[in-house]
Amino acid sequence: MKSSLQLYGRLIQTIRPYRSVVALSVLAMVAAAALEPVLPALLKPLVDQNLIAKNSQTQWWVPLALVLSFLAKGVAEYVANVASQWIANKAITDLRRQVFAHQMELPLAEHLAQSQGRMLSRLLYDIPQVGAALSSAWIVVVRDTLIIIGLTGYLIYTAWELTLLILAIAPIVAWLITLASKKLRGGNQAMQESAGAMTGAIEESLAGVREIKIFGTQAHEGRRFANTTETLREQTMRTVRISALNVPLVQVLAALAVAAVIWLASNLSAQDRLSPGTFVAFVAAMAMLFEPIRRLTNINDVIQRGLAGAQSLFDLLDTPPEPPSVANKQAPRARGHVRFEGVSFRYPGQESWAVQDLNLELRAGETVALVGASGSGKTSVVQLMARFFEPTHGRILLDGQDIAHMDLHTLRAQLGWVGQHVVLFDDTIAANIAYGRPDATEAQIAQAAASANAWDFIEALPQGMQSRVGVNGGQLSGGQRQRIAIARAFVKDAPILLLDEATSALDNASERAVKDAVSLLRQQRSVLVVAHRLSTVRDADRIIVMEHGRAVESGSHDALLAAKGVYARLLARGADTLAT
Repeated sequence: MKSSLQLYGRLIQTIRPYRSVVALSVLAMVAAAALEPVLPALLKPLVDQNLIAKNSQTQWWVPLALVLSFLAKGVAEYVANVASQWIANKAITDLRRQVFAHQMELPLAEHLAQSQGRMLSRLLYDIPQVGAALSSAWIVVVRDTLIIIGLTGYLIYTAWELTLLILAIAPIVAWLITLASKKLRGGNQAMQESAGAMTGAIEESLAGVREIKIFGTQAHEGRRFANTTETLREQTMRTVRISALNVPLVQVLAALAVAAVIWLASNLSAQDRLSPGTFVAFVAAMAMLFEPIRRLTNINDVIQRGLAGAQSLFDLLDTPPEPPSVANKQAPRARGHVRFEGVSFRYPGQESWAVQDLNLELRAGETVALVGASGSGKTSVVQLMARFFEPTHGRILLDGQDIAHMDLHTLRAQLGWVGQHVVLFDDTIAANIAYGRPDATEAQIAQAAASANAWDFIEALPQGMQSRVGVNGGQLSGGQRQRIAIARAFVKDAPILLLDEATSALDNASERAVKDAVSLLRQQRSVLVVAHRLSTVRDADRIIVMEHGRAVESGSHDALLAAKGVYARLLARGADTLAT
């Protein structure tokens, strides 16, 4: 765990671009704090000269000075508050953009290692906590610290003997605040983890509402969610108790110091060593110290929540991203010759191999199908080709070049992808087809839709290409979403096509439309197909049969049937399926 000073120092770096506004805010806070001792300072002449000595001059200049000082203080506080909030909101916006962009650049392994709920809660929960530490906490800490310094200086100037009694409690108060800070920060980090778990539970339940309804598990999900929220409640109450105990303890210590001051001041006044005006001014300044001390004690909880959030954000930002890419680099079109040479791979944290000693060749313009039981490593091969993961051993070559040494943007520009689970964004059909290629013309988008057998259903929609697909394409059927994904691949026009079970979840009619579109898409491209259905792979140039991460058979459909090996056994288990 990083120290609070390290974290706050790094947070301060986020506001460096706005240092001119920071300077204005600090100057305004200094002005407001400098004007704070004016009230007790005016009480001394009011009591000694006006009330006791009956000096008529103080009757007009003391009230005037009071009004002018409060007017100036009000202006300074307004400037300080507005400037500080502006700085904090700019920093929060910058952090949100930075965290979101970094999450998009993280390797897929990092996304799989963390729950989506936790990653989402960083943007929805952690950053607002950091924002509070940069806005309200910043104002309170700087302004009230300056006020305390100013009032303490005035107290020392007025009666240093009495001030020493107040300062005697400072080390004890500092120790209490430090102890509470450690406990509050640990509690807030636990709360953030629980908030992430709660966000994940909500996200899972909303995404799986159909399954929950069909299986009648509403009560089970309700209990699971209730357990998560109860954990969050208990952790929240633990921090509330610590924070609530910290404030009265500090106030009791302050009250003891005040009692001692009043006792000593009474003795000094009895010895004519302290005038009534000085005594009243001192007590007023001392009373004015309580409010900034109380605010500083209370704000500690906000600061610790912000620091816990900052640690979570900085831990994420310190996680190495994928290798940098040159996004605007013009990638030359590959021929599409792919070779896997002795490739082995295991997922992080797994002991078993997902792919073992795989040697595979995909010649330019060739279609190779990967078949095998579930868990045999087919999808892992596709993910290695896209460099979502790096091989543990071996290498993958594209046109003779090791893809591990290629710019990621250049590599992925050569790949078209159509998977079983199509992801569409809540935008128009046209925007989804052109996703990743915003320079595509209307004619190119329309041609891609027609080639993907999607034009008929698009034309029937009220707004045609400008119809919105809904969240994750919820306004479209499964077959329609699949054809939009194929149209997207047509627009990209990549030389290598990765098909990951693109038709396995479709009905027969939708499958025929998608299959015809895929057949057209495969022309003049190198195609790596992962499929369970015989109809999808029968016309492949070669079929690779995988078992426990290894390629155990290779050949055409007829040759593999004649061999009566693993492929034939897979087919024997179902008329049109190649998986168990």
